[in-house]
Order: sequence, then structure tokens, then C-alpha cells
Amino acid sequence: MGSQRRRSVIALIFICCAISSTSSDQVGTNYRDSHEFFDSDTICISDQYIMESYFTTYTSLDDSEFRNFLLLQQCSDKVPTQDSNIVPATSFIQHRNITGEGSHRNLITSIKLLLHHSESQFRELVIVERLPLGVFADPFELQSLQQRRAFSDVSVFGDTNLELPSFRSNRSVVEIHVEISSRNYENGEISFKLPLHARYQPLDDSGYSRVEFGEPDLFLCSSHVQNQRRERRRCLVLSIGRSKTETRSVFWDIPAGIRGHTEYVSALTFAAAVFSAFSILVASVLSSKGESCKNLKQS
Repeated sequence: MGSQRRRSVIALIFICCAISSTSSDQVGTNYRDSHEFFDSDTICISDQYIMESYFTTYTSLDDSEFRNFLLLQQCSDKVPTQDSNIVPATSFIQHRNITGEGSHRNLITSIKLLLHHSESQFRELVIVERLPLGVFADPFELQSLQQRRAFSDVSVFGDTNLELPSFRSNRSVVEIHVEISSRNYENGEISFKLPLHARYQPLDDSGYSRVEFGEPDLFLCSSHVQNQRRERRRCLVLSIGRSKTETRSVFWDIPAGIRGHTEYVSALTFAAAVFSAFSILVASVLSSKGESCKNLKQS
């Protein structure tokens, strides 16, 4: 009797292990390496902006949800080329840096774009900058740059409330469109400057809050046709949040209040408030005495 019970327990354990290993294999299949999956793949969208299509389904920016969104937008057919073994285009980031001082900085990016088919239907480079928490881009400032032809098109999505502090805000994303001209097929280098602003940071012991900028998402898209909402736009995926070179992430150390100074600031603020109230009280008393003396002299 005891041996049969022991055999039943062993069999039950074996079945549970088999089920868990099968489920883990299935999970591993669903979450395959997105870098390998997206190389030279294409997505099809019906909106002018890629992020516009994303935010019609999702309410906030999340990296894993964004990757899943791109998986669902894959085109059923491949990119038509003369040779199916040749990738239409490749790209890598040559230079990326933060410049400026204070809470207003510029994110400068230089992209090397290699187009292998000059007759390709892809005529627009789309850069998607998924900004970290604590940083935002001013839509009005970007519109001014667009009017000066720094970009062919640009838009901000996500949390666009510029007044919220860092701990109350959500992430935002900037989508930049740059037209590809004939000279880009020869030179292949595209540089742009993205003005950024720091939000009010939470308190920190070091006095600084570090934000990290990952590499942008790069797409090569066909031209958008105005007033044709049903026409799906094809975009070649060049890279998703990475580069084919070992470019390091860009960091910005934003000044923040030191947590250890809160007691001193509170005490100083309280003392200043008491002194101000006492000064107002003394001034009102002296003013009333002066008025009473003046009335006595007149009488």
C-alpha cells in the first residue's frame, strides 16, 4: 500500500514537471529575440504616425507593449526587391550626445543610412525617440523647428502635460520624419537635434537624478498620402531600440533636491514665515498708533 502511494506521488511530480517545462517552452517561443525578428522586416500602418496607431490601442508607453504592437503590424507580404537576398537598407548610429546646460538640453544624433536600392519606395526616415521618465519635449518648440524645415514632420505622443513633476508624469515619445532625397543615397548621413527639458525631479541623496536615453527606433517608410486614411503605409524596420554598433547609452544627470536637506529647508521656511508674520503684526500696530496720535493732534 505504501509503495503504491509512493509511486503515485512520483508519477504526479513527473507530470507536473512535464507540464511546467512545456509551458516554459511555449513562453520562450512567444518572447523570442526581437532583434533577430525585426531585422529587415516590414510593418504596415494606416495612420500618418506609427505612434498614432500605437496610442489608439494603448493608453501609455510601455516598451514590451510597443514591441508586441509592432509584431501585430507586420505586413503579410515581403518587400518587393530585385533580389530577395539583398536587404533594401541598413543603418547604424554614428554619434549620439547630450549638449547644453541647466534643465534645457539638446539630444544630438547622427545616423548612417545605407540604401541599396535608389528606386526603393521608401522615401522617409522615421525616428521614434522613446523618452525616459523625467524628460519631455515641448510640442510648440518642435513645431517651430518643423517650420524651419529641420524635420519634414514631427509629433509628440504620450504624456504631454509639461507642468507635472517627474513622479506624477508618464513617459512620452517623439516621432520625427525626415525626407530621404537623392543625395542621401550617396552621403547616407542624417543628423538632427532634439530639444529636451527636465521635469522637477524627486529628492535624492546624491542631489542628482540620472536619466538614461536608449537608442531610437528607426524605420524607413513609404510616403504618406494625404486624405487617404484607408491606404496602409509600409515601413521597413531598421532597428528597434538598439544599434548595430556598440554605442553606449546617453546619460543626463538632472539636479534634484537632496533628501538630507529637507529638515533644514523646513526649519528655515518656518522661521521665515514666523518672522514675516511678526513683521506684519508690528507694522500694523505701529500704523494704528500713528493714526491714533494724528487724530489726537487734530482734535
